Amino acid sequence: MIWRTVRKTQCLRSVLLDYVNCKHQNLVKRAHTLNNSRQRLLKLVSRSIPIINMSNITTMPNNIQISLIKPEDSERILEFLRIQYYPEEPLNAGIEPKRQEVADEEYTMSMITHGLSLMAVQSIPQNSKGHIVGAAIVGPKDAKEAEHLFDAAKKAESVKWSHMLQMLACVERDANVCELYKVQRVLHNHAIGVEANMRGKNVGARLIAEMIKVAKDANFEAITADCTSFYSAKLFERLGFECINTIYYDEYKDKNKQQVFRPEPPHTYGWSTLLVPACLPALLPGDALQGFTTVSTSVKDLWYL
Repeated sequence: MIWRTVRKTQCLRSVLLDYVNCKHQNLVKRAHTLNNSRQRLLKLVSRSIPIINMSNITTMPNNIQISLIKPEDSERILEFLRIQYYPEEPLNAGIEPKRQEVADEEYTMSMITHGLSLMAVQSIPQNSKGHIVGAAIVGPKDAKEAEHLFDAAKKAESVKWSHMLQMLACVERDANVCELYKVQRVLHNHAIGVEANMRGKNVGARLIAEMIKVAKDANFEAITADCTSFYSAKLFERLGFECINTIYYDEYKDKNKQQVFRPEPPHTYGWSTLLVPACLPALLPGDALQGFTTVSTSVKDLWYL
């Protein structure tokens, strides 16, 4: 009788342990599933909201203001780009002759007529107009952008400008942003430059933040940027832009199978096309960066602009 009781107790204990183990495994599975769901949600959120380092951006000197570029500012902006942008821009500097083409300048400056480009101006007592320390040249594009660029490349008068346009066209064709994201109105960043002695002070970050606001106010559906520079690519990525296409410089070759663009390191890694939806809570009243998710970063040297 005692033996049977012990056996029944052991059987009951075994059943209870099996039950508990089963419950434990189910709980573990549920926890694992919930964690996966949480990670997916965080990933989606991180792609949907521009990530801006609030503490870093507010370190920009107080005497620098971001404003829209007006037609009367064109000559000053061109002079700024000639000194602070073109000599170091990898696509331009990576092919002979090193000096930018006149057609390149005309193409870039034509974007100012859209009234969407931005400049960072430092106020100085000696000049009522201030001193330009940064510029972001932007303009609209649509689903036929690659087609337009390929046509322009065929009509280009110089070999260098033709290659540059073909490279741009290849990027647009492969990224295929309008089809991929089902959008029609896209604001494209053509060039962004910051004065050498102002780099590392988040002037570039503030220009991009204002560019997002401009895109939102003008009802653009998305923003894109072709980053020929290692530094600009890292900056755009840290501000929430997603890399959707990369073309390595050594992949673009002429009809003789020779590499065309040979920029100096660290710009040899490739060309990234980045995109962020413009329909985001990117409000920027006054100097406050409201509406942005803030994160900290220890990679200070990547904030080149």
